[in-house]
Amino acid sequence: MVTFNVDLKEFALLLAIIVRMGIVLFMLPIFNTRSVPSTVKALLVISFSVMLFPFIHQYVRPVPFEPAPLAGIIFGELIFGVFFSLAMLIVVSAFELAAQLIDFEMGLGFAQSVAPQERASVSVLSAFYQLLAILVLLSVNGHLIIIRILVHSFKVIPVGSFAISAGLFRRMVMLSAMLFVLALKLAAPAMAALILTQVGMGLMSKFAPQVNILATSFPVTIFIGMLFLSVTMVFWGQLASQSFAGLFSFLKNFSR
Repeated sequence: MVTFNVDLKEFALLLAIIVRMGIVLFMLPIFNTRSVPSTVKALLVISFSVMLFPFIHQYVRPVPFEPAPLAGIIFGELIFGVFFSLAMLIVVSAFELAAQLIDFEMGLGFAQSVAPQERASVSVLSAFYQLLAILVLLSVNGHLIIIRILVHSFKVIPVGSFAISAGLFRRMVMLSAMLFVLALKLAAPAMAALILTQVGMGLMSKFAPQVNILATSFPVTIFIGMLFLSVTMVFWGQLASQSFAGLFSFLKNFSR
């Protein structure tokens, strides 16, 4: 007869690792979509936790099985996961915001498509540039850096000891402001060209009222927008790499 002996202390350590890894991974931009089944996410979290257990179990405190202390630890880890994942979502969302600004100037703001990942309506370019940001993140080995930072967090922020400090809150606000700055940097060339195009269309309607501006402006603005997007896209990767470098620096100093 086969018997299994379970060490409750070791199981509590593994449970502590699973709690943090699960909350963070479920909220990351790559895994927070509905296109990734929950079963796959759960198996991935358990696999990561089991693989990392021999390396970080000495830095982890066992999770208590009493309801009240366990609920407090889970709540603290939930706040940690929200802040950790929100920092990444800010950078990725900057691309989506830039695409929405360009869509509006191109006249495609009313054109919505269904994104299978979110099962919601998004603008035409938003889904594409959000995917582009994730591809840039993967190309600079961002997923490996995030895992390394997350593993290091067990050493500097033990499970159940996370607390929001004034310094963290201040740096989080500054990182949030980066969303609008990065979005404007990404969209500025195309927006400037489209605004000048709209001014030209306005002057044309003033001096040549017989021209149907409503029918003419749509193809012109779409062509100008696509042209400048294709020209400036080569610089987006470099700007995104710099932004992700700043994000990684923020995450490395997450506990300070």
